[in-house]
Amino acid sequence: MKQQTAFSLESVSFLIQALCFGALAVLLLLFPKQVSLGVTQGLQLCFSSLIGSILPFLVVSKLFLLRGLQRVLTRRSLFFMRRVLRLPDVCNAVFVFSMIGGYPVGASMATDLWKDGSITRKQAQRLLLFCVGPGPSFAVSAVGAGMLGSAKAGAVLYASVVAGAVLTGIIARLCFGKQTDAATAEPPQVQPLPVAESVDRAVRESVQTMVLICGFVALFGGLLALLQASGLPQQMLPFAAAVLEVTNACRLLSPLMPLPVLALAVAWGGVCTHCQLSPFLGALELPFWKFSLFRAVHAGCSFLCCRALLAVVRLPAGAMMQSPVRPAVQHSYLLSFCMCMMCALLLVGSRCSIRLGRTK
Repeated sequence: MKQQTAFSLESVSFLIQALCFGALAVLLLLFPKQVSLGVTQGLQLCFSSLIGSILPFLVVSKLFLLRGLQRVLTRRSLFFMRRVLRLPDVCNAVFVFSMIGGYPVGASMATDLWKDGSITRKQAQRLLLFCVGPGPSFAVSAVGAGMLGSAKAGAVLYASVVAGAVLTGIIARLCFGKQTDAATAEPPQVQPLPVAESVDRAVRESVQTMVLICGFVALFGGLLALLQASGLPQQMLPFAAAVLEVTNACRLLSPLMPLPVLALAVAWGGVCTHCQLSPFLGALELPFWKFSLFRAVHAGCSFLCCRALLAVVRLPAGAMMQSPVRPAVQHSYLLSFCMCMMCALLLVGSRCSIRLGRTK
């Protein structure tokens, strides 16, 4: 009869997890007020900035796919998607919406395209390596105008992150392009859902995703408050926030650090954002280490792009001085313009699909 070892790898891992969660439970009992305040602040950030900047684009992007309107964007940027990134034309819509709608939009669209057979799993995985970033409403309105007191600084921040995403996509193509360069079969012609059913499904799925995002933001807000209450030095709190949660990180870093550091933090997104995207990573079987590695690559590229832009663009003298955080809805001119453009595309695409249906 074989003797079992006293300490196996599984038992040690189980013991470490039990100790960590036990210590966390004790800290929650010791500092309940601080944790409650942190969770409340996280929810306030969701209501003041995140819901208004992310939810509309989640709904519109879902409608775009459910109505089969991604073909509107596939004929205008063939060189970039085909020649530079070596991905199917249909991926143009994923990249555009990921840079407009915020962190989870690109991952959601890539997963949906893979599920309906428009792209392969490998291609969807590669999209998730660089189609993750903040929307203009968050970068320009919430961070730029709200936290830095300068929409121009927010525009530089947003342009840096978008340029960093393009560079990251090129790096991903050089590293993994040979796995996905094979010609993809013609995607199946999915019958668009009726408009009423499309709206119902888009709103329902988008709200579910938004609730998940707000839950993670509130949870990590409480975790940051717990770290501060348990003795974390005040000087280390902004850097801990940069690792964990991007919204609180921008709030704490904006009066202390130069704009390239903010670009690095925004492109990284934080562990909170990574956890929000974990269901999509699991569905596409993308290893978490590879996703995190390319988040770091995107952060480094955005830092360098911001340094390059600041050598050309002059910002106001007080751009990096912190001002009271204001709701993003008050500074959503760019968001309104983008929403009007998306609605116009939706209407034009609907007419095109109706005409195509009549000619068949």
